[in-house]
Amino acid sequence: MKALFELPVVALSTLQGGADTLVLAPTARLATELRRSHGEHMRERGLLSWRALDAASPAQWLDHLCSAALLAGDLPAEAVPGSFLTRPQEQCLWSRAVASDLAASQAAAALFDHEGLARCAFEADTLVRTWRIAVPELWQNDESQAFSRWRAAAERLRREGNWVSASEAMQWRMDCLARGVGKLPATVALAGFVAPDPMLQRLLTVLAQRGVVLVQVDIGSPRATAPRSVECLDADQECQAAAAWAAEHLARSPHARLRIACADWAKHQYALESALDAALHADAVGAAWTGHERRWERVGGVVLGEQFLADVAVRLLQTALNPRQVMFADVGALLCGAGWSSDVDEADLRAQCEASLRERVAPRTSLERIRRLASADLRIAGGARLDGAGAAVCGGASPVAHGRSQLLSHLELLSKGFSAERAQQTPGQWARVFERLLVDLGWPGQRALNRIERETCARLRECLAGMGALDRIAGRVSGSEAHRLLRQSLKELSIRVPRQRPAAVEIGSLDEILSGAVDGLWLMGLNEAQWPGAPRPNPLLPAFLQRQAGVPMASSEQLTAAAERSTALFSAQAESVVFSWSRREGERELRPSALLAGYVLVAMPARGDPPLAAAALQTLHDAKAPEMDAQERQRMRGGTALLAAQAICPAWTFYQFRLGAAVLPAPTSGLDARARGSLLHSALEYLWQGKAQADVAGLGPGARAQAITQAVDMALAEPSWLRGEPPPPRLVALERNRLIDVIDEWLQIEAKRPPFVVEVCEARHALELAGLPMRVVVDRVDRLADDRLVIIDYKSGRSASADSWADERIGEPQLPMYAALLFPASDLAAVALARVVRGGSAFLGVAGDEGILPGVKPLAAQRRRYDEQQFPDWESLRRAWADRLEQLAEEIVAGVAAVVVAQESALVHCPVTPLLRLAERRNQFESGEADDGGDV
Repeated sequence: MKALFELPVVALSTLQGGADTLVLAPTARLATELRRSHGEHMRERGLLSWRALDAASPAQWLDHLCSAALLAGDLPAEAVPGSFLTRPQEQCLWSRAVASDLAASQAAAALFDHEGLARCAFEADTLVRTWRIAVPELWQNDESQAFSRWRAAAERLRREGNWVSASEAMQWRMDCLARGVGKLPATVALAGFVAPDPMLQRLLTVLAQRGVVLVQVDIGSPRATAPRSVECLDADQECQAAAAWAAEHLARSPHARLRIACADWAKHQYALESALDAALHADAVGAAWTGHERRWERVGGVVLGEQFLADVAVRLLQTALNPRQVMFADVGALLCGAGWSSDVDEADLRAQCEASLRERVAPRTSLERIRRLASADLRIAGGARLDGAGAAVCGGASPVAHGRSQLLSHLELLSKGFSAERAQQTPGQWARVFERLLVDLGWPGQRALNRIERETCARLRECLAGMGALDRIAGRVSGSEAHRLLRQSLKELSIRVPRQRPAAVEIGSLDEILSGAVDGLWLMGLNEAQWPGAPRPNPLLPAFLQRQAGVPMASSEQLTAAAERSTALFSAQAESVVFSWSRREGERELRPSALLAGYVLVAMPARGDPPLAAAALQTLHDAKAPEMDAQERQRMRGGTALLAAQAICPAWTFYQFRLGAAVLPAPTSGLDARARGSLLHSALEYLWQGKAQADVAGLGPGARAQAITQAVDMALAEPSWLRGEPPPPRLVALERNRLIDVIDEWLQIEAKRPPFVVEVCEARHALELAGLPMRVVVDRVDRLADDRLVIIDYKSGRSASADSWADERIGEPQLPMYAALLFPASDLAAVALARVVRGGSAFLGVAGDEGILPGVKPLAAQRRRYDEQQFPDWESLRRAWADRLEQLAEEIVAGVAAVVVAQESALVHCPVTPLLRLAERRNQFESGEADDGGDV
């Protein structure tokens, strides 16, 4: 008998439909495509009716043949070797085999990915059976020995359950075929096979022995022309070029069928989809277009587990399985997201609740704590009356009230989890529990579902219903294991949404894209490393044995030969065929595949203007915001932070303080910087309030340590520094020791000062600047022996600096405001920041005379910073501060909001940086310099 690739070739259009002809293809998808292409050929010949072509994959056909023989009585039921396992059942069986072996060592069980090992062992077993690989004892390594143990365990489980693997079932069906079971077609045609397969070769041998005529099918287009090769700069340019090619084709011929495939599909699929949307659906912008039918679709469908509603269901079940230990980021995403509970009525309230919870819970917390805090927030926000359990009791029937009660009851349901089902159950029983919980939680939400979401929900319910098929294999399992089985099923299932009209452009990987004749085909990413791909032998079997057996994925020669056959098939598949490749990936230079050497290299198609390029654009100068009226000025809050932001970048002030833009706080474990700063301020207030220097800094070591400890303990006893969960006692003890050490170090600096008395600590003041109300807290004011004042502001961070006090725009305006506007008539000796940090405590500022504060020079000694022309004396400096702060306030009132910043590093703590569009600003400057002939 001739080998597969030596069989005679016939055209697809010459084949007759009906039972006498069978077409075998490597995949069911290609078989369906060939059936469609054959029908088109019949229509082109003018036929009104014809027999449909019988096309299937070898596994499908053998299954159908033996099933028909069983039904007809040609094959006795006793001949069936056992229960045939489906792929999910086999994977579950191998998971049990691997888990039972690793259970002997807890350390090994924690290190390895059980699911990945089971999948790899399953594939290795298929290779051993298909390619008849035997590993001699001499070549046994740790991996092959582990595989031998797992295989023995799997065999034992199959024997106990009388189960038959897919490989064994295939062998049995071919044995039945060899014994003469079933009625065979006169001709079997093979299409799309590019790599040798011993199972297929045995099937062909049996068919030839039974007198079946074997041929190959030419699935190419009769209008095929020589392919072109296109070189692109990178993968993004490839995606855009392919999308533009598709748009041009469809503009010329709206009913054309096109296909685009990518060698590295997993990496570039989303970039290609985005490019196709931009080229074919330029107006499809916004969430409302999400469910609309596109002119393109994925050949292989979309992964069920990646769909939004399936992901929501999985996350809800995961949360319910372990409600005592949840990540707030996961629960927060559920609170802010749709797909469950009253997600329409309560959307705004849930988002506000999530933002409020961020500062009060740790990154890892319990769902019960989140529920209690959310109950309090929702009660305050909406005035809902709560019962003793924390559930809302709403008298009205308004949507908001109903949503609030729904959210609280659903949070309570989640926090209880599966307490009633803690015992182990079969996967089918867990599936019913999971489905019941999802229904109780209001999944999939209130929104009207689009086509994709409806299909997702239907397939997810089918997946839950199908988990009962794993009962005999998995036995009784925990809820977490059942959840893992569900997630695994969702990852391996693909869905294709029913369409109202066929897609004009089909996209996918190179393995998926082979089909009957189409009008145009673009294959992208054909670089040297991708086409053909690198060998990937199974790691559980010696690689050289796999190469000796002829396993295609283990041998570069076999992969090259398969790629050559695939390239030949692709070249003849359409009238217009384009092979493209990238010159670089990041900084790495790339080369084209050697298989493209014989094709003509053409210039990359010119990029047309984007669809909206010709539209008239309106230019808006956004450096000026509306002027503030009297009411808005009185509502403005921010204090000195308002002036600091205006000094650094006026747009910062506008976005944060006038529009209310802010970054959401991130939950933190323990104490954050604000809590530490608050504790430091409180402890120093208790330590210094109403006391003189000698009363504190002049104490002996023992008495000073006692005073510091007492002040720190009083600060820790205050509840004001706690915003969220109380930190663990051990962490509080560490912070207590740190504060004692830092303050003791600070008092050693205070002891070097001339005598003084603390006048006030943490004094609150109010003033008005250009009509803006300012409420400030002065950390400390000291009175010296000569009755002059020293104003001090504590800083608990190392970045504190007084460098901007001499600038036109004062970026650290607190102390200049106090000196110039809060105490304008007072005789000031110095103003200084007190940087209280371990190993770096110091005074930073400016004084009227020498020796007022350690390390603080007088004005006359800081002329490199304070120019003598501008600041000849101490009073002129205070007047300049008053004028400059007044000017900043007037800018805010006038609406000055330009993106003007001297150094971008000054924006390191800016919460609205994304709104400033700094990258766009840089591009505009660079474009302007290029237009002016300057350096770019």
